Amino acid sequence: MYVRMSTESQDYSTDHQRAMIHQYAAANCMPIVREYVDDGKSGLDIKRRSGLLSLMQAVQSPQPDFTHIIVFDVSRWGRFQDIDEAAYYEHKCRRAGIKVVYCGEKFSDDTGPYAALLKSIKRIMAAEYSRELSEKVFIAQSRFIEMGFKQGGLAGYGFRRLAVKACGAPRAILEHGEGKITLTDRVVLIWGPDNEVGTIRRIYRLYLEDGMSEAGLARLLNNEHLPSELGRPWTQVMINSILTNVKYCGSLAYNRRSCRLSTPRTRNSQDKWIVNAGAVAPIIDAEMFLEVQEERARRQRRYGHEELLNLLRDCQARHGKVTASIIAADPAMPDPQLLVRSFGSLIKAYEAAGLPRTRSYAFVETKRVLARMREELLVKVIELADAAGAAVEHTYEPFVITLNGSLVVKVDVVPPRTPRRGLRNWRIAPDKGVDFCIVGRFVPSEAICDYYLVPATVLTSGPIYLKESNLHQYSAHRYFALVDMFGLVSQA
Repeated sequence: MYVRMSTESQDYSTDHQRAMIHQYAAANCMPIVREYVDDGKSGLDIKRRSGLLSLMQAVQSPQPDFTHIIVFDVSRWGRFQDIDEAAYYEHKCRRAGIKVVYCGEKFSDDTGPYAALLKSIKRIMAAEYSRELSEKVFIAQSRFIEMGFKQGGLAGYGFRRLAVKACGAPRAILEHGEGKITLTDRVVLIWGPDNEVGTIRRIYRLYLEDGMSEAGLARLLNNEHLPSELGRPWTQVMINSILTNVKYCGSLAYNRRSCRLSTPRTRNSQDKWIVNAGAVAPIIDAEMFLEVQEERARRQRRYGHEELLNLLRDCQARHGKVTASIIAADPAMPDPQLLVRSFGSLIKAYEAAGLPRTRSYAFVETKRVLARMREELLVKVIELADAAGAAVEHTYEPFVITLNGSLVVKVDVVPPRTPRRGLRNWRIAPDKGVDFCIVGRFVPSEAICDYYLVPATVLTSGPIYLKESNLHQYSAHRYFALVDMFGLVSQA
């Protein structure tokens, strides 16, 4: 036998169905070998009905140990919105040599054309009942929202559910998992503890005024070990819910999402929401809530490449220059990281927009060139040292190697420095634990113009500053070709 009951009425209780099925089975000399039950399950689909799923698996087994399935009526088999789906599962049973019998129907186990027609009508009626019931429930819940009553679900962080009697008198605050005592009770939202209310206001302020992201807010609250609504770690989804739910500015909204008749859950457009403004005491004022929604829309907006380039040009026109800090502070500009993701780096975005080069822009470009040149110089030094017969070992420090197991050498490329007062110079600084520095002197228009082999003893009193006027003082350490330097080292 297969029995199912949702929440419709006691006329369809599982005990009532069992009694009718046993009565039918006894009258037809059919011993019941197994029972499959779906108690409190909707008949709109099969995916949440473990009893019917197990029954269909037994039907498709190589040798089922039963020949009939007895069901009370067509609606217990299911209220599938596609009546062909109900017929499909029954057809699978027939193909396995198993007959589905509806003991509470007039056609019972008749397989004639009249029974087939009546069965189809019954399936349509079962499906239509669910559609009509869904519409009635929706209308009733919409009316309760308009009256200021919450319809199901959790209260949400910062709120608590208060059960009120039919006369409007408060009954009790409902804890998590608790339901109303009587069907005539209703539920309203009230503020939760002061610390939760304060946290919500803080979340809005940090998001709007400090520019923190939803993920950043979740990390901050977790680092502070602040419990969420159910004591779980904070997530970006939780922060998003707090920032977007209209209940925090005093409104109750229904039908924001829907999954009627077991259809996939969908987000409804705002014109389909059922909203009761002022049903809840607001934690956040309406103006601030609206500002947060506008800020979220700005952050989530999708920009095309050409639009981003135009925004950069406009930013240049407004401020006279463009930097990451200026972009972040300008409300008309997107997040700088969006430009990085779109173009690979801010420098590439500036280049694509045709912006003039600034000192910081040139410095970033120079850093990239220097990093590449240091890598190339290190490779050349290692090749020449190896050719000179030295054993080369890498260290954990960047651009530092060991020669012959004892001599520690640092490889570097130094750019020119132009102080506000004084001449352009190249700074060679001491490095702890290094015996020698091999330094390439970099001139932007000429690349590396010469090399210096500087022992640590020369740097004991501090950095040296190479200038065009004092280069002759360091001629003993100067080489115009790197290979000449290693010729001396190999002789030593």
